[in-house]
Amino acid sequence: ELILNEIDSLIETDISIIKNQAMILFHDDNLKRLTNIDKSLKDLTIEEAADIELNARETYHTYSYKIAYPKEYIRICKHYGKTPIIELKWGFTKELVDEVMKLLIQEDMYDKSIVICFTYELVLYIKERYPDMRIQYLLGMLYTEKAIEDCLSKNISIDLRYDLVTKELVDRFHEKGLEVNAWTVDDEETRNRLELWGVDYITTNILE
Repeated sequence: ELILNEIDSLIETDISIIKNQAMILFHDDNLKRLTNIDKSLKDLTIEEAADIELNARETYHTYSYKIAYPKEYIRICKHYGKTPIIELKWGFTKELVDEVMKLLIQEDMYDKSIVICFTYELVLYIKERYPDMRIQYLLGMLYTEKAIEDCLSKNISIDLRYDLVTKELVDRFHEKGLEVNAWTVDDEETRNRLELWGVDYITTNILE
């Protein structure tokens, strides 16, 4: 995650829900791509997660990678002075949202974090229960003009798939003092165009 003009100041991750409502850092719904184990995350126990070794792809070293947990990620961000960008994956409940918020408060990172989510009902819940939390509604396949109008009417910033971003859309959100994040941008041409349009953040897989 990069905030334009402040390179390398944010780190985005996904918090996924596994068996018994435990939380781990993982993007996919299945372990196979990163572990060669064909197992759904929803069937994974916290004990199994601790034993899994992740594949180190396209790296020059042979470190052993393990699945991480929300507290580790938040403490790493805190130690290095980075802003956590926390995506709440599918399966989150209001009670689990409360657990994440409690952890951020305990680690003194509540006012230093941004939460992003595809589930509009949870975005509204966070907006109402935690009004000081910076929240962005994730939009890609769910993008509609109604979704945009709903965000504008309720003063909710957005995290939009990059090919759906337009200068007009950025201007509409900026007129209300709202932010626009764009995902996932891995080429310089797209980054330069979005920067020209005034996008506040880009999400990227590369740091260069």
